[in-house]
This record gives sequence, structure tokens and C-alpha cells, in this order.
Amino acid sequence: MYRSDRRVTTKVTTFFMLAGKGHMKPTIRTVSINKLLLDEKNANKGTKRGRELLGKSLENYGAGRSVVVDRKNRVIAGNKTVEAARAAGMQSITVIETDGSSLVALQRSDLDLRKDKKARELAIADNRVSEIDLEWNPEVLASLDVDLKEFWNENELNALVKDFRTGDLAAPEPKIDQAAELQKKWKTKRGQIWQMGRHRLMCGDSALRMSLL
Repeated sequence: MYRSDRRVTTKVTTFFMLAGKGHMKPTIRTVSINKLLLDEKNANKGTKRGRELLGKSLENYGAGRSVVVDRKNRVIAGNKTVEAARAAGMQSITVIETDGSSLVALQRSDLDLRKDKKARELAIADNRVSEIDLEWNPEVLASLDVDLKEFWNENELNALVKDFRTGDLAAPEPKIDQAAELQKKWKTKRGQIWQMGRHRLMCGDSALRMSLL
């Protein structure tokens, strides 16, 4: 849990533009951090080292960055930050509602970048966590309805796919001697079709025409 000097506000502040008046009117509500829904298709697997550093940063410097959620409280960006905040004992989160037409600044009233060593360390920690807590999941990326060429050039994309094919897609050794045991465990039988994400696996002999009918 956080000590009192690192306490995070329990209020959620929502700002919206008043049509035609050019100024912002704040409204306040309270929201638990558990109301946020993590993205089940988050393409960043994260890293052990990254999780450790992120947790240490939250403990030593408090919250230093914002996350992005959609109108249903599903996390668009910052899934790992939310996970780490929950693990660190944070109970609430401050949210500013916006349509994306302006930047949102998280202002730390307890820090002065020119005077406080803690502020400078937070800046380094923020960039370092972004650097080491990133490990793409090519399988998830491939399943998304987005044009990956908007984010990677051809060489980068080929390298990403190559690593995926030589790593995650490496076929395990067949366990022929355990076939009967595994069949009983998984209750498989000829003719079954298993759905695995966007892939399907048929139980049978693909060399036999009758198995494909």
C-alpha cells in the first residue's frame, strides 16, 4: 500500500467543452480502479523486468502517467500500468473525459522538475519502463483487424514474423506414447473440430477423405 505522502486522489475529474463558450467546466465523480476492463487482445505481452521496474516506480515515485480507456472503461493504452497499480494497492483512478481533440496533462502538485530529484528520477523511470516492458505478441497482432504496415515498415514486419515463426510457432515434440492418456484427459475423439482463437484443429487423419467430410 502507499504511504500517506504518496497518496493518490480518490476522485475522478471529467472535463468537457461547453458548446460555443470556449471554456471547460469540471465535474467530479468517484470510480474504483477495478471498474477498468483490461484489453483481452493487448498485443504487448510485457516483460518480467519491465513489470518489476514499473512496480518499483509506482512504489518510489507514485503515479506518473495516464492511461487511455474507451467509453465503456475498457483500457486502450496502459494495460500494464493498470495491472501494476492494482498490484501496488491503488484503489482508485483519476480520469479526464475527452474526445481526443486536446492533450491531457497529469499535474503532480508535489513535484518541481527543477528542484526535486524525485521528479527527474520519475522522468527516467517513465521512459525506461516504456523501453523494457514491451514484447510484441505477433499472434495477437495478426488477429487484429488493423493494417500493421501503418506501424511497421516491411523489414520490421518481416523480422517480427520471423521471430514468431521460429519461436512461438515451433512445433512441440509429439507424445505418441501418451496418446491414450491424453485422449482420455482431453476427451477427444475422431471427427471433433477444436476452435483455438482464429484457428481450427480437426481430430482425425487428414489423409483420409472420410475425415474431411
